[in-house]
Amino acid sequence: MRLKVKRGIPILITVVITLLVGFVLMAFMLRPQVLDIKDVDFNTITDGEYIGICQNKILLAVVKVHVKDHKISDIEILEHKDSYMEQAKQIADDVCFNQSLEVDAISGATLTSKTVLKAIENALTENP
Repeated sequence: MRLKVKRGIPILITVVITLLVGFVLMAFMLRPQVLDIKDVDFNTITDGEYIGICQNKILLAVVKVHVKDHKISDIEILEHKDSYMEQAKQIADDVCFNQSLEVDAISGATLTSKTVLKAIENALTENP
């Protein structure tokens, strides 16, 4: 009986270490990347509604940007992670208020903030 227990301990340790390493690797691979947000010249944007998407690994932001008279009149968050929806809406409101993508990220939701900002940038630069 003791011999079986002694043989089982190294196997158990190996399994635990393998699971931990796998967990760490998955967490590292799924972590969203830091995005580079460029400012957009609103004078070049024609009036209309623009859809922008940013998929940042496990984070997804889909926005609809309303432009009138070369200004952002409204930004709708069409899709985002529910637990960070309030922060996503705050970033959209800040962009509307400042008429710029150069706004401060929400503390504790930096990756969410950057993902929403990139979706807004994509809406304004990838649509004709």
